[in-house]
Amino acid sequence: MDKYIKHQYVKTANSLEGKNYISAMIAYNAAPTVKGLKPASLINFTIGRKNRIELWKFYKDEICKEFDLEYIELREKFESLIVLFYKKELLEWYLSKPSSQVFLDGLGYEGHMTLEEKLQLLRERFSCSCPDEVGIFLGYPIEDIQGFIKNEGKNSLMCRYWKVYANPDRAQELFETYDKAKASIARSIISNTTLSSTDINYRPN
Repeated sequence: MDKYIKHQYVKTANSLEGKNYISAMIAYNAAPTVKGLKPASLINFTIGRKNRIELWKFYKDEICKEFDLEYIELREKFESLIVLFYKKELLEWYLSKPSSQVFLDGLGYEGHMTLEEKLQLLRERFSCSCPDEVGIFLGYPIEDIQGFIKNEGKNSLMCRYWKVYANPDRAQELFETYDKAKASIARSIISNTTLSSTDINYRPN
């Protein structure tokens, strides 16, 4: 994404307060999911200058309703709160793909489990560390997740939204699509300091 747009987004977002600030942060960082391009996104809220954790807790239900998102808080400790934002139908579809289900079966996510049960298990596994299978929930290609595990996170072909181990051309196309989603929301925040339903429903070309 254009560095100027990103810089202007950061400058504008930091000038906002309360709900406007935390909404802008969520919309930008979860943009590919907000726009229905990716099943889920992770955001790690920290206290920082504006106490993002408290802002999230106060406005979370209102914001997620406006953005048509579901969420689950995966882990909170010290000054950090990790939240998974997701589109329910899209995530259910992605997890039900044969390749995804085979992978998850080996980790205890049985096929008969509901989405809510799978998310609860993911949260339990997050209590110790960030589990490898979170990549499935985030919509990463199965080949890249398997490559990450096999190579212990080393020797990737490229690294942006995730570490790529197979089909870099496909990954680059996805990265560019996600960048367009973030740039679209960034421009809306810069120009209006608010997000309309038109902005949220926009799909990049």
